[in-house]
Amino acid sequence: MKIKSLRISNILSFKYCDDIGSAEPIVFEDGLNIIIGENGAGKSTALEVINFIFKRVLCKQFNVNQELYSQRNSIQAEERKKILTPVNNLSYSGFRLDPNWDTEDNPQKIRLEIKLDNIDFQNLQQLRESTGKLNSFSLAYTTRAITGLSANQDNYTLDITLDKTNNNFSVDFKEGSYDFGFEYLSDYNFYKEVISIYNLEHPADLIPQLYESFTLISSYRNYHAFNKSISLKDQHPSQQMQQIRSQDFAASLNANDKSEPTIFGLVRLRVAEKHFGFYPEKMSEKEREEEANKLPFIISINKKLKVVNLECKIKLIEARTWQYTFEFIDTKRSRTLNDINSLSAGQKAIIHLIFEAYGRGDLKGGLVIIDEPEIHLHYQFQNQYLQVIRDLNKEQNCQYVLVTHSEALINSSTINQVKRFSLNVDGYTEIKAPILSTNERMLIKILDNTRSTYAFFAKKVLLVEGDTDRYFFKSIIQEKYSELEQEIAVLYMGGKGGYNEWSNLFKSFGLIVYCIGDLDFTIDRYYPAEKGISLKTAQSGYLQKILDFKSRNSDWEAKINADYPNKIYILKNGDLEHYLGISKDLTKTIDFCNTRLTNYLADDTSVESKEVREIIKQITI
Repeated sequence: MKIKSLRISNILSFKYCDDIGSAEPIVFEDGLNIIIGENGAGKSTALEVINFIFKRVLCKQFNVNQELYSQRNSIQAEERKKILTPVNNLSYSGFRLDPNWDTEDNPQKIRLEIKLDNIDFQNLQQLRESTGKLNSFSLAYTTRAITGLSANQDNYTLDITLDKTNNNFSVDFKEGSYDFGFEYLSDYNFYKEVISIYNLEHPADLIPQLYESFTLISSYRNYHAFNKSISLKDQHPSQQMQQIRSQDFAASLNANDKSEPTIFGLVRLRVAEKHFGFYPEKMSEKEREEEANKLPFIISINKKLKVVNLECKIKLIEARTWQYTFEFIDTKRSRTLNDINSLSAGQKAIIHLIFEAYGRGDLKGGLVIIDEPEIHLHYQFQNQYLQVIRDLNKEQNCQYVLVTHSEALINSSTINQVKRFSLNVDGYTEIKAPILSTNERMLIKILDNTRSTYAFFAKKVLLVEGDTDRYFFKSIIQEKYSELEQEIAVLYMGGKGGYNEWSNLFKSFGLIVYCIGDLDFTIDRYYPAEKGISLKTAQSGYLQKILDFKSRNSDWEAKINADYPNKIYILKNGDLEHYLGISKDLTKTIDFCNTRLTNYLADDTSVESKEVREIIKQITI
């Protein structure tokens, strides 16, 4: 299953729209989607909406009453029908889905457009072929039959309305209807549980389990709370796994977990359950352990863990209490590591990603949400993390949605998957995902090479002509407006001729673009007939040349002032070197900023200083 688009009305920074169809769509690619943008622009809100949809609207929770199941042969038929029951949770309590502060009393709506993929069609076909086997179990342990699995559509469009007063929600079909395809999506976990029960009771006639369809890696990842072991002494592994899944269903994207990521517990329990099941067999302890660690998903995990020189296995450490632990092997040094916290932060993050890909079941064709994958990751590991995702997706064909603040993940190979969120002048979310031209993709490569893709995470971009200009104007922002340093990216555009291309690129992603140029920028913009005239400090007699130029073009100042509203600021008396009284040299500019900048900015007798301060003031408003 893939998300085609999402529209959000009146949730936090997403503005209220009378018609949800007029809300700005977030359009998703089938493969990788990277969401970036300024703080508070709605990135995490969009993920929280998706998280809510997959835990309340689709893939709804079903509960297996393990106590009743253990008594199934001694209880009445009506009691047996309570073994597998839906958790009828129509509340969105716990999810951060508050209305926009300007329209708190207006309706809140979400429109979701989804499509079934080849993996869903395989799952649906398998359910149809297994109807006869599953129906008897469904009738025995639930109140519903599995019959008449009708045809399905390929696409569904849902309108979800949040009711703030009653803290619940309703779902209507804009496109499609409640057919078997949608029942499969909404009651996916019901079918999974029925198959699990059937397989438990028919080990010689197993029905293949459905492929997993959704996983979430939130930005709160507490690896320090790693549990060294789990025990089967008091509860069967299936009961413990059910409890873990219940925790996941209740978890908001913003939940600050004090415990380890739940996937670690699920992986331990899946292998421990297999190991425990070998005890009736005539096997040595070593053979049981080896067989348990040959589960296909453990083999898949270990293949991918090679990228960080690790191998994982589950080990029984105390037979009396049935305690199991992870054991990680450093394959490069042939050394056993019993505690995950002896690993680097990057290794732990990649282990987590790989466990999520295989540990919950066979994840294929589903949706994977990762909030801030760069947390805990060194810069070099961030690229490796992205490569692991690409490798996983070659075999799993999932849809990935990453929200990131890392420029390492934004480059010429990922830029076409980027959606940038920003706030407009009214404080509402806007989404930009432009289709780039060949020339614009070349500009992205330049940003790659200069490690300047951080500009996409700013709110404003200030374009300047050279590296000395960049250093000087960035130093002013640091000196006088340090609180805005992360909000304004200062980039040199390789000469005034590159302004239009750079400006168009950044504007297409919703950034506010400013430009500061030397006086000779006026020749390019207003006086092309003057081309060939040099107004640079390095030229002999430059002051006279500037006076002559101004004399020939008496409207020069009016034209410069008229460009201020366009966020283009041209120095009126020459170039930066003239303004600072130094030659064009980065070392001299650095020295000036270190020793003379404070006094320069305080000099009210200098026309040039006052002009520079006014320009920077307008940029920082």
